[in-house]
Amino acid sequence: MTIHKTLLVLCSVVALFAAGSAHAGPKVMVTFKNNATANASYTIETSNEASTNVNASPKPIAIVPAGGASSYTVQSNISPDTNFAAVRYKIGGKTCAFTTTYVNTYNSSGIKVPSWNKTSTPSGGATCTATITSTNFTSHEWSVEFAMK
Repeated sequence: MTIHKTLLVLCSVVALFAAGSAHAGPKVMVTFKNNATANASYTIETSNEASTNVNASPKPIAIVPAGGASSYTVQSNISPDTNFAAVRYKIGGKTCAFTTTYVNTYNSSGIKVPSWNKTSTPSGGATCTATITSTNFTSHEWSVEFAMK
């Protein structure tokens, strides 16, 4: 009887993990490059940035040295058809807010069409660029590079 209960609990736990991973969106590999001559600070100001931090692995490093980089993956559990990463870096009075999104929606013909987007919003005289460097049309995972100067 004890073996039966143990097996039942084990199967339930496996089913829970399988169900959780089935709802996760595709991963995004984020690379931040600090092209400036001073250190960049990773900061969180919005709820989307906080959510990105929660879903990041490993966590973004707090200080990216001049000429350095930080890489991490982000995977949201909102839906298998969406994912995003929103991050913000500061160098002195300069700020770059970056976002990348994935959405898999139906077109007018009823066919699901994936789309990947990226934005960079500079302030304080910063130069910010966002580039999608790769997309996987099978898994829908993608890579993005955010750069700041």
